[in-house]
Amino acid sequence: MIFRGRKLLLFSAYATMAMLGVYITLYQYTILSISNLFLLNTASMGMLIGVQHAGMALPPIFLGVLSGRIGKKRVVLISYLLLVAGTFLAGVTSGFPFFVISIVIIGAGFSVAEATISAVLADEFTDESNRHLNFSQVAFSIGALTGPFLAQFLISKGIYFKDLFAFCSLVFLALGIAFFFTKHNNDLQPDQSRERIVFHISRFLKERVLLLLGVGIFLYVGIENTIASYSDSYFEVMLDSPDLSAAALALFWGSMIPSRFLAGLLKFSQRKVFVVLAVFLPVFLVSGMIVNDHVLKLVFFALSGFACGPLWPYLMDAVAIRNRGSSGPALNIMFSFCSLGGAFIPSVAGLIANNSYLSFVYFFCALIAVLMLFVYLYAGRGKAVI
Repeated sequence: MIFRGRKLLLFSAYATMAMLGVYITLYQYTILSISNLFLLNTASMGMLIGVQHAGMALPPIFLGVLSGRIGKKRVVLISYLLLVAGTFLAGVTSGFPFFVISIVIIGAGFSVAEATISAVLADEFTDESNRHLNFSQVAFSIGALTGPFLAQFLISKGIYFKDLFAFCSLVFLALGIAFFFTKHNNDLQPDQSRERIVFHISRFLKERVLLLLGVGIFLYVGIENTIASYSDSYFEVMLDSPDLSAAALALFWGSMIPSRFLAGLLKFSQRKVFVVLAVFLPVFLVSGMIVNDHVLKLVFFALSGFACGPLWPYLMDAVAIRNRGSSGPALNIMFSFCSLGGAFIPSVAGLIANNSYLSFVYFFCALIAVLMLFVYLYAGRGKAVI
């Protein structure tokens, strides 16, 4: 029964991560359609990209920390309720204010689900946390690879793009039911009192390594969200190649699959791999903007995705390892940093694009990638090695 329970837990976790990947690229792919529907300019589009991540920022602090008192499983189930309600509202509402509210609700469910499920994997499989965090992100990337093509196919068949959100609602409902029946062996820790949880948050913000890792993931998710969210606009508006926009977005996410799979399978030094990939990332981004051939641009989008792949799992795993037994609150706090970065950096990129060219968005991402690398290296200085 325990073995079967662990198999169901892994299936539910990976399937949910895959569906989160489908949703995020579906949203990114339809950003231009949403902007046209509500008559938004480029700067407002950047705000629309950021609003979802703004909705992701605070809930992990409250619900994630609550996992120390009521258990991670119950918190994940709450996140499913938010995902189901938010995607359903996004699909049926016709007013812009209600659509923004629905996106905020989805963001809240998204952030708590991804962070807490990652914590579940870290605590239930303590000896293989890096493997399962990377493999769960492989599932996320597979979903993200599928999302743009699925959206493009269904829209080409006459399905209204907002109806895709209602479809996501049904899938999240089914996944929530499946997760309800999973068995957990390391959910609640007996020493996780309210005082311990409050202290944990305080310690996270005061401990240099944890805070720097939080800043690192703030920068990383900002880069990732900006690259993906502006790819459709870049190819359709800047290059007049709308037929390549879905391919560019899918290649960016799909190329994370092999790098995340290898990172979970092979026993390389996480620090060395992180540094190498973080060095190549800005090189690929700048190269993709310099070359004129559209096929080569797609190649560099793919290479950028390959470089991004293991960075998120490495940052999250570094925090999980330092907080064994309290990874639920710790990873949820990390996800708040993720969400703030995903909201702030694309919004700044939108202002840049509105006053220049869309290609400047990717030069901006390259600069942020260099800054992320310096933050990561500084976090590993001295005795507190990551």
